[in-house]
Formats: sequence, structure tokens, C-alpha cells
Amino acid sequence: MVTVEITGGILPPTTYVLLPKALAALWTALRFRPMSRPQWEWFERYLTGPCSERLVREYLDSTGPLSLPVILPGSVHQLCVRWAVSDWPLPADAG
Repeated sequence: MVTVEITGGILPPTTYVLLPKALAALWTALRFRPMSRPQWEWFERYLTGPCSERLVREYLDSTGPLSLPVILPGSVHQLCVRWAVSDWPLPADAG
């Protein structure tokens, strides 16, 4: 499971079972926003491209949570992707 968010009310923290669904939700939230062409093309490539799932999965596994700036006119937001924290099964010393 993966949790995604775009701060500033663009996409509240949402957890998806499948990484491709999470990436699609991020792209849906961004694709019509007024951002620079290079930024738009970068997000399109890394959220919808043929290797997007593999690239994001590898980043999350090797580096940890992904946080990228989303620069819109008059504001900067953060696109965040992280593996969802599961409380099941509970650790042996819990509760």
C-alpha cells in the first residue's frame, strides 16, 4: 500500500493498495494545473510513463519517502509518496 498527497488541498493524504492507482491519482490532480511546461512534462513522464511504477518503487525501496515541489503561480506545494504504514500485524511488544 502507498500513501500519496499534494499539499495545499490539492490532494489530501490518500492510501492506495496499488502503486499505479496512486500515481494515476497524482497525475489526475496535477495535469490541468498551471505549471511550467518542463515541470508538467516531468510529472507526466514520471507519473504516467512506461517505467513510472518501477522508478517510483525503486526510489521508495532504496531512499524512502519521495517529496517533490509543485510550483504553481503564487504558491509552492509538495507532492509526497510513501509506503503506507500498516499497523497489522502488531509488533510483539504492542498492547
